[in-house]
Amino acid sequence: MIRIFLAALLLFSGMFINTLNAEELDIKSQAFALYNTNNQNEALELLNSLSTEQKDSEVFVIIANIYEDKKEINKAIENLNKALLINPEYYKAYYNLGCIFLDKKAYELAEQNLLLSIKYNKDFAYSYYNLGTLYLKTGDYKKAKKNFLKAIFLKNNEKDFYLNLAYTYKNLGKEKEAKKLIEIYNNGN
Repeated sequence: MIRIFLAALLLFSGMFINTLNAEELDIKSQAFALYNTNNQNEALELLNSLSTEQKDSEVFVIIANIYEDKKEINKAIENLNKALLINPEYYKAYYNLGCIFLDKKAYELAEQNLLLSIKYNKDFAYSYYNLGTLYLKTGDYKKAKKNFLKAIFLKNNEKDFYLNLAYTYKNLGKEKEAKKLIEIYNNGN
C-alpha cells in the first residue's frame, strides 16, 4: 500500500512540476513575443512575474534589454550580471555589457566584455563588429580592420560592416580599398 501511495505521489508531483514548467514556458513565450513586437512594458511585467528560480540567463538578458531601451542602464547592467551568475559563459550577456560600455565610452570595460563574448561564441559576428567599432573609435585601425573583416566573414550581408571597414581603410590610407567597400555598401551587395 505504501508503494502505491508513493508511486501516486511521485506521479502527481511530476504532473505538477510539468504543469509549472509549461506555465513558465508559456509566460516566457508570451513575454518574448511582446518584447519582439515592442510591447516592452507588458513583456517586463510578465517576466518580472516569474519567480527568481524560473528566470534563466535569457530572461535576464531580455529584461536588461528592456531596461536599456528605457534608458535605465544601471538596472540593465544589474540584470546582465544576474544572467552571468546563472551562466558565466553566456556570450549574449557579455555582448550586451560590451555594447553598453561602448556607448558610455568606457572602452576598457567594453573591450573586456566583447572579448569574453567572442571567447564563448566565436561565430557571433556582432561581437567582432562592435569590437571593431571600439578600435575604430580609439584609433587602433589595424585591430578595427581585423575585427570588421572577421564580422564580414561571418555575416556578409550587413551593410554597416562594410561601411565601417571602408572608414577604417580610409584611416589606414588605403583609399582604393575604401572606395571598393563604399561601392559594395551603396549597391547592397
